[in-house]
Amino acid sequence: MGLKDIDNKWFFTELSPLFKIPGFFVKGDLIILLPLLIAILLIGFISLKFMFVTLGVYITIRHLGEMIYWFSHQFNARTYRPDDMGFKKLDNHAIYILYQTLAIVGTIVGLSIVAYSLLYLK
Repeated sequence: MGLKDIDNKWFFTELSPLFKIPGFFVKGDLIILLPLLIAILLIGFISLKFMFVTLGVYITIRHLGEMIYWFSHQFNARTYRPDDMGFKKLDNHAIYILYQTLAIVGTIVGLSIVAYSLLYLK
């Protein structure tokens, strides 16, 4: 598939839960973020400390962005329903809050990796 063949249907296709761990939520995220994450991991061959700092920054920025995204969705029409993670009886507003709080966890993990790397890795 070439770049000119990518359409909205492909771009906005949700990925399996395994891809969500590194912060890939739709196929479109893979276009930019997968090469970035690979580059960050390759940095580990040069400097493990720098890789962990960069990985922590990636996690922090990615999840901070998601937190803002879901927070802003709460004040608009709630027509989009993302994967509900099995919470079938929750409305869209509640699902948005779940995604926002998951993003908060990711932001904390990312900042913790950065802080730990700077303070304790030699």
